Amino acid sequence: MNATAQKTRITYTLTFPEAQAHYVSIEMKISGLSQPVLDLKMPVWTPGSYMVREFSKNIEAITTEVNGEILRVPKVRKNIWRVDTDGLSEVTVRYNIYAFEISVRTSFIDASHAFLSSPDIFVYPDGLLHEPSTIYIKPYGGWNTVSTSLESINSDAFTLSSPNYDILFDSPIEVGNQDVITFDVDAVRYHIAMVGEGDYEPEKLKSDITKIIREQELIFGENPCDHYTFIIHNRSKGGGGLEHLSSTVLSAQRDG
Repeated sequence: MNATAQKTRITYTLTFPEAQAHYVSIEMKISGLSQPVLDLKMPVWTPGSYMVREFSKNIEAITTEVNGEILRVPKVRKNIWRVDTDGLSEVTVRYNIYAFEISVRTSFIDASHAFLSSPDIFVYPDGLLHEPSTIYIKPYGGWNTVSTSLESINSDAFTLSSPNYDILFDSPIEVGNQDVITFDVDAVRYHIAMVGEGDYEPEKLKSDITKIIREQELIFGENPCDHYTFIIHNRSKGGGGLEHLSSTVLSAQRDG
């Protein structure tokens, strides 16, 4: 790791000024730069779903601010934008994401909640996938709960940290007013985030999931997690699931 990478600092601030129109606005700040150009990339993959994804289609014009002037950032490939950083040690980049696709692998935002499937939300600096980042979430309206396997900073659920982009892209984030059921199994803390109304019994959920957890421990001989999050979207129809490093996203019929 070179000296430049060691001192690089990356932060994201997420706001939802138009949640009802399915948008999230993102401000990305990168400091500790010394290179003349910086390429920003949008992933074309999502962990656990093995095909090329065209996430860049949902990103609106990226701009950067230099000396108070707002400049458009040119796209050089379908998922790459090139920032002129010659003589700059830090840059501020802003962009909007349109999120209106219901699935366990794509982001969806409306006035009631935001499901952020990280690979289609966060652009990353080329060559710096190993760098940590901090995510600040400024919720829309009356949203008061965050559910994710990412670590919070200073017990603030709306300030998250990731040690690198592999972890960030494998950690979906739910923001809203979801019902969170918390329990422990063999010293591991579990959270079940129930999004939307549904026909479920919290105690039965805990009991059934505990049986599944213990069976998995018998099969694999260990539980590598110290915490785990289930994000369950209760819908009128459909289903599916996508497993992540320390979380799972499920879609279930609310009356099932």
